[in-house]
Amino acid sequence: LYTTWLGGLLRRRAGRLTATALGVVLAVGLLASLGSFISASKATMTQRAIRTVAVDWQIETQQGADPGAVAAQVAATDHVTASETVSFATTSGFESSKNGTTQTTGPGQVIGISDTYRATFPAQFRDLSGASNGVLLFQQTAANLSAVPGDSISIGRDGLPPVIVTVAGVVDIPQADSLFQNAGAPIGAQAQAPPDNVLIVPDATWHTLFDPLAGTRPDLIHTQSHARLDHQLPGDPASAYSDITGQARNLEVKLAGAGLVGDNIGATLSGARSDALYAQVLFLFLGTPG
Repeated sequence: LYTTWLGGLLRRRAGRLTATALGVVLAVGLLASLGSFISASKATMTQRAIRTVAVDWQIETQQGADPGAVAAQVAATDHVTASETVSFATTSGFESSKNGTTQTTGPGQVIGISDTYRATFPAQFRDLSGASNGVLLFQQTAANLSAVPGDSISIGRDGLPPVIVTVAGVVDIPQADSLFQNAGAPIGAQAQAPPDNVLIVPDATWHTLFDPLAGTRPDLIHTQSHARLDHQLPGDPASAYSDITGQARNLEVKLAGAGLVGDNIGATLSGARSDALYAQVLFLFLGTPG
């Protein structure tokens, strides 16, 4: 009976059956292509998002903890492919005198980095003029002091005589917000405005200038370990975010209060997962009417 009925339909309504079947195929194909496109987009979204991060993790050594022990623990952590120790000192200000005039600034930061830091984290600083190593002046500070490479500037130290250094180059800090963040603060917390006055010096020079200050004003000195990860993460930003934040919390547990993780890569993925969810909903709403 069914065979006879189906044969009658094929003989008398072949066109209508063909159109119906084609419509079903197109509908299923549309939904399948949308799903495939969304999956492919999410698969590359994580890598596109984290590509812009200059430093994946900034681990702030807490007061009283041993920076060397923190650095060793960070270097030995799974998924960490490279790490550098960075020293920070708060200065009372900078001063520059030339052509009969003197320019001064308010308080600022002096950063000490190793000779290999810029090769490890090439996106952290961007050269503008002069040399790419030695004493480097942040462009906003250079404008405040009307200073150029070759000029001498004085660095104020609280309770100690100022010291004079010669500027070798002027640089920009594209991600100053993350560099000077309050490491360990919850994602979405009030951002800390980066300083306008910044000087970057070689690590040996920094210790010569500020080790004496550490003995009298340890509150003006702090140390971070900057880490680069292997980026072996799921393609989906939400899954990648869960993985990376879990790794960061695991490191904090191992440090046992000696350090707090500034999770720059986690903050970036937090935004990317929201974008991925919005894109998924948008495509579904666009595809369903079709």
